[in-house]
Amino acid sequence: MEDKLVILTTCENAMHAHILQGALKNVGIPSMLQNELSASVALQGFIGMGVQILVFEKDLERAKEILAIDEGQTD
Repeated sequence: MEDKLVILTTCENAMHAHILQGALKNVGIPSMLQNELSASVALQGFIGMGVQILVFEKDLERAKEILAIDEGQTD
């Protein structure tokens, strides 16, 4: 069975995303960033831009607990 990647949260900038990604790594939860480059260019004022942190679906609830993320919250 293939693991599905899901969006954990969206950060306004890459620095914040990397900090959260580091916290996940410290507890053994693998993650990846999406839109890191796009969020860094001048277009970041548009709705929907930001760096998304993706985790495997099986790790989603634990990752939310680690980062204390509520359903529907974005940074």
